[in-house]
Amino acid sequence: MSEQELRAELARRQEEILRLRDLLVSKDAELGAAKGRLAELDERSQHLAGLGGKVAKRMPGLGRLMGAAARVMRGQPS
Repeated sequence: MSEQELRAELARRQEEILRLRDLLVSKDAELGAAKGRLAELDERSQHLAGLGGKVAKRMPGLGRLMGAAARVMRGQPS
């Protein structure tokens, strides 16, 4: 292989390294955004579960009724 061919191959490899690095950075950003959204949803879920527990303590039958309503809204059988 000539020096010119080696330089061309080195340039192609460098371009591929840069392309892959950019792809990795963008995927890492997507992962960070997804983790942030998951944390938000988890926090909201815990908050709603806490509220549901408070409601169930004060009105025991209401918890079952709300659960059944939620299942119907999601299209799940009771």
